[in-house]
Amino acid sequence: MKIGFVVRLLLAITICGAFTVARAADRPLWLREPAISPDGTRIAFRFQGQIWIVPAAGGDALPLTPAGSHAGTPVWSPDGATIAFASDRFGPMNIFAVPADGGDARRLTWYSLDEKPSSFTPDGKAVLFSSRRLGDAVQTFAMPFRSEQGSQLYQVPVAGGRDTLVLPNAALDARFDPQGRRLLYTSASIEQPFRKGQTSSAARQVFLYDAASGRHERLTDDIHESRDAVWSPEGDVYYLGEASGSLNIWRLSLADRKPVQVTFLSGDPVRSLSISRSGDLAFSFGGELYLLRRGAKAPERVNVNIIRVAFPGSRASQAASFNDLVLSPTGKEMALVTRGDIFVASMNGKYVKRITQGPGEARDPSFSPDGRKLAYAAERDGHWSLYETSILDVDEKTFSESTRIEEKLLKTGEDDAMSPEYAPDGKHVAYVANRESVRVLDVAGKADIEVLPKGLNYSYVDWSWWLSWSPDSKWIALPVQPSQSVVNVAVAPADGHAQAARVSPAGEYQVNAQWSQDGGFLIFATNPDGLKWMSGTVWSADIEAVFASRKARDEFETKLRIPVIGDSPPPQNEPTSVGSASEEKDAPAGGSAPTRPAKAAAIFPFEPEGVEDRTIKLSQQPATLVYYGFLSDGVSVLSVERGPNPQGDGMTLTGTVRDLRQERRKILFSGLAYNPNSPVRMSKDQKKLYFLQREGITEVETAKGTTRLIKVSADTTRDEAQARRAAFGQFWTLTKKKFYDPKLNGVDWEAARSKYERFLPAIVDMRDLAELLSEMSGELDASHTGGRVRISAPLAERTASLGLIYDERYRGPGMRVAETLTGGPLDANASELKPGDIIREIDGEAVPDEGGVRRLMRGKARQLLAITAEHPDGRRFTERHVAVTLEKEQELAAERWAKRKRDYVVAKSCGHLGYVYVANMDATSYRSTFSEIFGRFQRADGLVVDIRYNGGGNLHNQLLTLLSGKAYMNYAPLRGGPSQDEPRDRWTKPSAVIMNAASYSDASVFPQAYRDLKLGPLVGDPVAGTGTFVWWAESNIIPGLTYGLPELPIRKINGSLIENSDIAPDIAVASDPTAWEKGLDPQLDAAMQALLPGGAGGCGR
Repeated sequence: MKIGFVVRLLLAITICGAFTVARAADRPLWLREPAISPDGTRIAFRFQGQIWIVPAAGGDALPLTPAGSHAGTPVWSPDGATIAFASDRFGPMNIFAVPADGGDARRLTWYSLDEKPSSFTPDGKAVLFSSRRLGDAVQTFAMPFRSEQGSQLYQVPVAGGRDTLVLPNAALDARFDPQGRRLLYTSASIEQPFRKGQTSSAARQVFLYDAASGRHERLTDDIHESRDAVWSPEGDVYYLGEASGSLNIWRLSLADRKPVQVTFLSGDPVRSLSISRSGDLAFSFGGELYLLRRGAKAPERVNVNIIRVAFPGSRASQAASFNDLVLSPTGKEMALVTRGDIFVASMNGKYVKRITQGPGEARDPSFSPDGRKLAYAAERDGHWSLYETSILDVDEKTFSESTRIEEKLLKTGEDDAMSPEYAPDGKHVAYVANRESVRVLDVAGKADIEVLPKGLNYSYVDWSWWLSWSPDSKWIALPVQPSQSVVNVAVAPADGHAQAARVSPAGEYQVNAQWSQDGGFLIFATNPDGLKWMSGTVWSADIEAVFASRKARDEFETKLRIPVIGDSPPPQNEPTSVGSASEEKDAPAGGSAPTRPAKAAAIFPFEPEGVEDRTIKLSQQPATLVYYGFLSDGVSVLSVERGPNPQGDGMTLTGTVRDLRQERRKILFSGLAYNPNSPVRMSKDQKKLYFLQREGITEVETAKGTTRLIKVSADTTRDEAQARRAAFGQFWTLTKKKFYDPKLNGVDWEAARSKYERFLPAIVDMRDLAELLSEMSGELDASHTGGRVRISAPLAERTASLGLIYDERYRGPGMRVAETLTGGPLDANASELKPGDIIREIDGEAVPDEGGVRRLMRGKARQLLAITAEHPDGRRFTERHVAVTLEKEQELAAERWAKRKRDYVVAKSCGHLGYVYVANMDATSYRSTFSEIFGRFQRADGLVVDIRYNGGGNLHNQLLTLLSGKAYMNYAPLRGGPSQDEPRDRWTKPSAVIMNAASYSDASVFPQAYRDLKLGPLVGDPVAGTGTFVWWAESNIIPGLTYGLPELPIRKINGSLIENSDIAPDIAVASDPTAWEKGLDPQLDAAMQALLPGGAGGCGR
């Protein structure tokens, strides 16, 4: 966008008067990422998602990039003529270049993961940038795509051309010296970049790379954050360092390596250091721009005038995708939730009524039995309360077609009130109070009774509670926690006359209990293997139920026997089946039977006595369940499980009906698209099932499995600035109420809110809001904090993969293949493609210099492609293969990473040692680890357990149990044959654990406990103590925004917290990029040496 166009636009706006053009009366704030021009006369910076330029002496700033997309990280060419930057104009943050005086921007990269520029090459011909790709087949060390640590340094010509590899491992903020011989860069970290005050091995450090020798040297200390290094005119180094307690500017002479503090600012960190040729330093501080001129003793603030066009007020928008669905008992409409507001739509989607209108979040809608009232929870002014909206006109039967509705507050006291559920009698509402107890409110306002006191549950996430009323409105099923690792279903009397009692006490997770319509069953899910997330989400579950009474059990058993032994049907006026209504008919002799109206099913009263002896298992094997329930015949169970979509992104659902009487299973439907983490709902008449998908609501007929798509469009017009303020306030409040330390690590949280809330008027998009939240939560000096953004690239921009590792330094036409990934599209017996071949064309289109193969692979996932390649002898050939997603490429590359380590250990130890890589602390990793240990390495003498780049989860206990076995017997045939040690399911021999600074969360808990249990040596880098379980809270107000809430701390056996306490290795071997680039892994060698001392690697034994 040319500067001249900006001036003409402002003139036109002033004349027509259609908009407001404002010169900010107050100083503009949230000026980020300043970059001073090489001649020191101008500063480029980011404000409101645009790149602006202001004179270094201060004055009017003009936008270089247009509004409407987010642009950031400007860097200047050495001659000051060009600025490179990143922008999400096409979805991901790609690299662009634009003339510094304005003009057309040129796209330089085409890749669907975010990229970030750091500087120009000294000759000004190329831009250095970081990107998470596969890197070099030999020299790249880190696990692919794992946060910024899985990135590499590339360069791309400014005039357009092939991007090529500069460094095969992460090198952030990279800047060459003027001669291009040495490179300063910041090491990567798994920790969020705006954390403050961290002193640990995970802190970023400044490194110096020498191109001639290939040597990487760390310049700064190893526990304080150091970053953003720049070259002084004399060849010294300026950088931002936190050794004094807050990020300030430091100077380091490469002659004596002694750092000297230059600035002494406090209260805020110094951010985004840049330097001119003459040595003037520009940076941001407190949301404004500062300049430290060469030779000056103190920095000066740069006065910035922002001339901008303001569009205040609401912005029209429509939503067709939702995150919650609740059916009305009338069967005529449904409540839907999106963007923090509640709507009611007719079942055909034609009519839609907006029930709430922000700016705070509303959720958890619950219809009254007659469908004329809707209760819900809403957060207003930082407090969650219950509200009820009613249809006013008696002749209007539905919300979706009503003209007048009225909202009222349901009085529930001063505590937060959430998760309302109407009782079947319509007179009471059960709800969760203050995230810790359950109460029953008389909607007429006569009583508010506690039925479950605090102390029996821990609310890990706000949506973890479930409440289910018995059909007679006398009992409530709810969760209780005997311990943090156990959740059981309990039943409490709704009048509070007795304590809640567990229906099936067990050391497992039981979740989402629901009563059958006649009250005969209480059905729930239970995980059989104990593998789960701390949030309570189980990886797989069985279906179980308890009978409400002995009579309900007897009726059910009778129903099962009828077709088998010909029992007479039960007497009339008795329930004919659990979960169904009976229909009476009189049949006089010689005539047809006159039909009477259907008689309502009798309700089975709940009998607490002996309930735990009335348990029945209803599933045959565990599954990832999203719905389960009896069908109307009372003997068929419908279960719906989710799984990955084999044909595309997201998840799909499969519905199975199991006939318990005839022991037959039938697939009702399969492969139906589904929005993850959204509910599946059954209609009251049990004839239809509903669930959410990306394009609307899917309706399934339970009798036939046929489906139809219901499309709903909701008017979500709102003031976006108010919505951002509400999301900010929500996360601030959640932190105050749920942060693991009630004293918030000594931070004045009220002051923190005031400090960062003042920047909200300058925030106009989700990326800036996430960064603001990261800065605020960074004050807490804790792991698992910060705002994150999840913005999916458009389908047309999503990079597909051929499952190849390329020679990223090859500069000729096409792209040269370095390796084919095992299991990838071209890993086929019939494929001619070999390392050294060059990909020339995709579907007949020549591979361009600009963007290479990746540019042609946009939007090609799961498509059959014609791939033309060329052998080194010049012979061309064409093959057809189906491309895979980038996520599949990551999976294949991770498997390659682990297999190469495993094969190296086996070969070097001559089979004496085994190797397992634990990629995540989850069920998949546990199962693969177990399989490898007892399948491949059962006879090995020792085991290397690698947890480097493990991002966490919840597996430490299972993994420690697996590795802490003590042999107690052996058995084998006396005449010869395989033997077996006991315990057969636990490793009883020596082991060693390899770890690094990217072993995070539960992967820091595990090595601490491994040491405390004296199971073996820890090898590698120190690991930062990040042992706090987190809730990554997804915003319903701003979809795509996520915020980290570390809330449940883990203590060592001595009582101290793992959080913020490093775990030092027994055998210290630092991560070494110099060794990595030689294809070496010194940490792995040291672990092997610890298990097989002697230097021969075990081969001579």
